[in-house]
Amino acid sequence: KPQLAYVGPTYSQAKRVAWAYLKDYAEPYLSKPPQEAELKVTLKNEATIYVLGADNADSLRGMYLDGCVPDEYALFKPSVFSQVIRPALSDRHGWAIFASTPRGKNLFYDVCQIAKNSDDWYYLNLPADTSGIITPNELAELQKDMDPEEFAQEYLCSFDSALKGAIYASEVNMLFLEKRTKEGDLYDANLPVHCAFDLGFTDATVCIWFQLGKDGTTRLVACEMTTGVDIFYHIEKLHAFPGEIGDVFLPHDARAKNLQTGRSIVEQFLKEGITPRVVPNHKVRDGIAAVRRLFPTITVDTGTTGDLLEAMKSYRRQWNDNLGIFSDIPLHDWASDYCDCLRYVAMACAMLGFQAVANSKAGTIAPSLGYNLETLHEDNAWKFESTRRIA
Repeated sequence: KPQLAYVGPTYSQAKRVAWAYLKDYAEPYLSKPPQEAELKVTLKNEATIYVLGADNADSLRGMYLDGCVPDEYALFKPSVFSQVIRPALSDRHGWAIFASTPRGKNLFYDVCQIAKNSDDWYYLNLPADTSGIITPNELAELQKDMDPEEFAQEYLCSFDSALKGAIYASEVNMLFLEKRTKEGDLYDANLPVHCAFDLGFTDATVCIWFQLGKDGTTRLVACEMTTGVDIFYHIEKLHAFPGEIGDVFLPHDARAKNLQTGRSIVEQFLKEGITPRVVPNHKVRDGIAAVRRLFPTITVDTGTTGDLLEAMKSYRRQWNDNLGIFSDIPLHDWASDYCDCLRYVAMACAMLGFQAVANSKAGTIAPSLGYNLETLHEDNAWKFESTRRIA
């Protein structure tokens, strides 16, 4: 009873791209009608083929797979294959086919490099100018209608084209050029570990653990993304941490009361003996500017921060077709969950009195000015406590 799956970046995208094809090609071999609710077909030999989405990776857990096709793999969270799909293939000695359009040098680029340098992999590159699928005349017209980088990415399978709209492209490049990515040896047991949360009420929750080094560095020592767990999971991790916990930072909406419990997230932390600090509400563009100022000081532990570095590469603005420009609003996808939390880290550093010096490799810790975003917010809170009327 083999099970196979086509996995798209999102469930809705996978359904639009593959479901109609699957039903058409499977029709002569079906043992019963396709199951529309589960996007599943069952064949006469008892094989089952699913159409799934990588946006909810937990829904794939527990399956066994004899074969899997992750499509547009450049848009996947890196952990989806390593933590979910790969274990599902292991006991069946299953196979996987990675297919994608390049989108910069990300995890799909890494897979291609492995494939090209290994006898255990099959590698196929199909640029449009040699595959023969698209006529030369059409390619010539496409080149007139598209900018060179866009054409190289979409039709020539170029990994060197920059990801369009990437927000931290130059900052991430400098991170690698200055060798500020390390695997291990970044955590300092003599320094407190602060943590910032991006609380996901309908999507993922991300927590970044960081230290402020005496040399002026911001050390991102750990990162975790979770879905489907309650806040007490994170509180227990804080209590179980073996080192010194510094300040815990929550987003501004953590003050809102939950309709089910009648308590806010802040109140739940307080009840468990943890006094959190709340990051002031701010515009996304201001938070991005704060991250850019902080970036020259950032060092990342690649061994303990999971998908954070890939998220920094993939975080990008939405393209507005009506206006012909990139929107101020970043694209909301898996990378935005991580980078929203990174914004809270930047705001938290300001609240802790850490000020990065622009154009500096390491940055410095400047003396506190006696006020910060949090104190300014508190000073003006009285204005919003009650409705005032001018007679």
